[in-house]
Amino acid sequence: MADRVLIIGGEPDFQERLRLPLTEAGYEVTLAYNYISAKMIIEDFVPDIIILDEVHQNDIDSFAACKHLHDDYNIPIILLGKDSSDETWERVMETEADLYLIKPLSSRELVARAKAILRRYKAKGKTLG
Repeated sequence: MADRVLIIGGEPDFQERLRLPLTEAGYEVTLAYNYISAKMIIEDFVPDIIILDEVHQNDIDSFAACKHLHDDYNIPIILLGKDSSDETWERVMETEADLYLIKPLSSRELVARAKAILRRYKAKGKTLG
């Protein structure tokens, strides 16, 4: 069975640019356009890894969404963003994201990083999804 990826947030065109190389690499990919829809999707489509792009909905931003998803589901998360300031890195560390990638990013790097994170999680025997 293929590893499952849930891509959350971002513009539809950007999500599609992420989905294509992941699908070509053999992943089963599902898209969620915001945090609320992602929570509903996770109930049926339990992902092995989450790629979380920028979300801003009600009182929740990407950092809060990442922290909630990590705490609630124990699923590895790659957080995407545009900022590399010290303040942003501090917030990333608080979220417990497995990786923070700054956009723009190469699709080859994204696929390679997802594979590496999943390999580490599986080697440690951590529960996925």
